[in-house]
Amino acid sequence: MALLCSAETLSQGQVVAAIYETMIRPEQFDRFTADPQNASSAALFASGRQPQGRRRTAPVLQAHFARAAEIQAQQWQRAGQPHPGAYSGNCSRFWLLADSSVNGGILNASQPAARQVTGGMALPEALGLTQAAADRWADYLAQVRRGNFSWEDVLLLAARGAGERFLCRPVCLSGSGGASVAVMAERLGGIWHREAAERVAKALGLQQPDFEALKDAMESSRGKVDCRLERAAERAGAPGVAELIRLISFLVNEHSLDLAIAKGERLPPSGTFADSSGQRSQYFRLGAETGQPVIFLHGMLDGIAPLQRLQPELRRLGFRVYVPMRRGYGGSAPLRRGQDPADAFVKQLEALITHENLQRPVLLCHRGGALFGCLATSRLNSPVAGLVAVASNFSISPPRQFSGLGGHAWLMALGAARVNWMLPVLMQCWSAALRWHGPKTLLRMKTLRGSKERAMLEQLELQPLLRQSQMLFQEQGGAGFQGDVQLFRQGAQTALPERSARSVFVHGGEDQLAPLSAVRGMLRGLPEARLCVSRDAGALLFYVFPELVLTALQDISAASGGRS
Repeated sequence: MALLCSAETLSQGQVVAAIYETMIRPEQFDRFTADPQNASSAALFASGRQPQGRRRTAPVLQAHFARAAEIQAQQWQRAGQPHPGAYSGNCSRFWLLADSSVNGGILNASQPAARQVTGGMALPEALGLTQAAADRWADYLAQVRRGNFSWEDVLLLAARGAGERFLCRPVCLSGSGGASVAVMAERLGGIWHREAAERVAKALGLQQPDFEALKDAMESSRGKVDCRLERAAERAGAPGVAELIRLISFLVNEHSLDLAIAKGERLPPSGTFADSSGQRSQYFRLGAETGQPVIFLHGMLDGIAPLQRLQPELRRLGFRVYVPMRRGYGGSAPLRRGQDPADAFVKQLEALITHENLQRPVLLCHRGGALFGCLATSRLNSPVAGLVAVASNFSISPPRQFSGLGGHAWLMALGAARVNWMLPVLMQCWSAALRWHGPKTLLRMKTLRGSKERAMLEQLELQPLLRQSQMLFQEQGGAGFQGDVQLFRQGAQTALPERSARSVFVHGGEDQLAPLSAVRGMLRGLPEARLCVSRDAGALLFYVFPELVLTALQDISAASGGRS
C-alpha cells in the first residue's frame, strides 16, 4: 500500500468541477446574445480555438472552460434562446440585471434578489452597497449611458455584509426594444481567506504578480478591476476576467469552508431521513459533491472528529462522505425499548443508501464502528464496494482489555462490559471529566505515557474539533453509547459476515485497547480481508497517521472499479 503524500494545493478535479459550476448558469446566457463582436468571441472560445496573440498557458483548464461554454450554449438553445431579460431566476444565487437608463429599474432578477429589492428602495441601498461602492455604481451607469465603457469592463463593488461583494459587467440588449445596454450584478459571498486563496492560485498556476492583483481587487472592491487580471485570466485558461473572478471566488469560499470544518469552527452540512419504521436519523455530509460514495461508521465516543479534520483532503481526493449518527447519537432517535440494535442499524443504513441513491459505497469504520461495518456487509441488501476499518475494536467483554486504562476511562469500560445500571451515572462523570480536564482527555487515556503517539497527539490542535464532536455525542445523555453497548457485549461473533466484502484493516501495533492479536484472530473469519499495521501507531492511528487511512480508502475504491 503506497503512502499518500499530503498536498498543499487543490486537485485539478476540484478546479474542473468548479469551472462547470461557475460557467453553466442561465444568468450568463448573454454570452450568446451579445453584439456581433462579442458573439464571435464567444463562439471562438466555445470552439476551443485561441484568439490571435493570446498565450495558451493552461490548455487543460482552457479546454474545460470551452466545454462548459459549449454545454451552456446547448442549454441556451434548449431554453428557446432567451433574451437577457427573460432568463429563469429560479435559483438560489443572488443576481440582477439593471437598466442603465436614467429612470431604469430591474429588467430581470433571481428570486433571492427580487425579494430583497422590492419596496421602492434605491437599488444601491437594496443591494447593501457601501457609500463608496454606491457612488461608483452610479458613476458607471452614467458612463454606460454616455457610451463611455468597454464590453470587457468588470467591476467589484463592496457591500456592507461581511465578505460580500458584487461582480458587475455590461450586458448587450440590442434589439430588445428597451435600453441597449444593461448592467449585471452578481453577489459573491465569502470572506477573502488568504490561506485558501493562495492554494487556489497555486492550483490555477497563477504567479505572484497575478495573486497580488487578485488580492488587491478582492480586498478593496472599489470599482474596475486592474488590467493585470487579464494576464491572470490568460494564464488560467479563463475566457475573461469575470469568469476568473467568479471561479476563484467560488473555490476560495469552498476551501475556506472546508478549513473551517476541519478546524472545528463549524459543523459539516447535515440532513435527516427516516427508516422503514418511521424513525428519523441525522447524518452529516463531508468531502466532495460528486465521486466515490463513502459511509463513515463512527466509534462509541470519538464521534466524527477524526474524519472531519480531513475535510479538505476528502474533497481533493474526490470522496463524497455520508456520516449517519447511530440511534441515540446526535439528532438520531434513540432505540426503542427492547429493540435489537443490529436490526435498527441495518434499517438506518438501508434508508440512508436509498435516501441518497448511493451506488456501491465504501464503508469506512473507526474503532467500534468496525463491528457495525462487518454487520452491514453481511446484512445489507445493497452491495458495498468494500470496507476500511481503522483501529478496530470489536468487543468490550474481556476485563484484561482495560488494563491499559485508568480513571474515568477504566470505569466507563468496566461499566459498559459488566454493570449496565451504572452507565447513565458514568456518562455524567465522563462528561464532567471532559469539561474539567479538556476535550483531549479521552484521547490521552488511550495512549501510553512517554509513547511516540502521545507526543504526536500533543502537537495537534484538536481542542475546538473535539469539543464540537463530544458535545454532539452527548446531546441525548449517552443514549447512543448505551445502545451500542448492547451489541458490543455480544462480541465480534455476532457480526461475522455471512458474505464477505473486500476489506482493509488498518491497525496500530501499539494499540493497548484493541491488541493486534485480537484483530488477527477476528480476521481469520474474513478471507478477503487485508491487514496493514503501523508499528508506531496505537489507538489514535486515525489522528496521527491519517495518510494511511486515506491511502487504504483509495486502494479499496480503485480495486472496486473506481468512482461511481
